[in-house]
Amino acid sequence: MPIANCKRCGRMYNRVGREICPECIREEDRILNDIRNFLRKNKLANISELSDGTGVEYGIIVDMIRDGRLMLRDNPNLTYPCERCGEQTQSGRLCARCTQELARNLSAASAELRDKQKQGNRGKGFYSRNK
Repeated sequence: MPIANCKRCGRMYNRVGREICPECIREEDRILNDIRNFLRKNKLANISELSDGTGVEYGIIVDMIRDGRLMLRDNPNLTYPCERCGEQTQSGRLCARCTQELARNLSAASAELRDKQKQGNRGKGFYSRNK
């Protein structure tokens, strides 16, 4: 098993799957339970109120949402900024507009690459005639 340093506390541990040690995983699970309990009682809370009510840092809450460990479908006021444009979103790292724009750009780049590849195959080589 590979040995690694925990991303959170810096302790060495046998890395199995995640980038944090078993103690930090237990702490993270405890924090997640605290957050879920708070949200059950306060469905209209925003992230600042959630952070104040649980004592969990804003950044940790956003990371849990972005990583998919905390779902917000029943909490309409829990929004955080898109990593690209700063517009408020409730899931993932990018807002819906940036996700669509990125998908369009990737599709266009892929089509352009295919076209260049097709054109690049023409005209290469030589023609030989038997005499």
